Amino acid sequence: MKDRTAIKIIKQFGFTESQAKLFYAGFANGPSLMSHLAEKAIIPRGTAYYLMSELQRRGFFTAKKHGKRTVYVAASGKRLLQMAQEREKLIKKLIYQTKNL
Repeated sequence: MKDRTAIKIIKQFGFTESQAKLFYAGFANGPSLMSHLAEKAIIPRGTAYYLMSELQRRGFFTAKKHGKRTVYVAASGKRLLQMAQEREKLIKKLIYQTKNL
């Protein structure tokens, strides 16, 4: 039940259902291999790799090499708050710029 609520909240930030499940799997379980994340998110591993590239591009995951394996790390709660504050600043800047047109 708690998982569904968290995924619903994550989706409100513009994530698709699958992206939200993958992010939640990483956020809740800590650094993980893709196979573990995909299993926890209940999505095919191939799809998880595709989704991961977008989540990494947006700054929600980082990848770390451990020998031949890659471990994926979800952004921390602190980092998520920083990202939200940065977006708030950009929105305020946009509002200010449009008022001066």
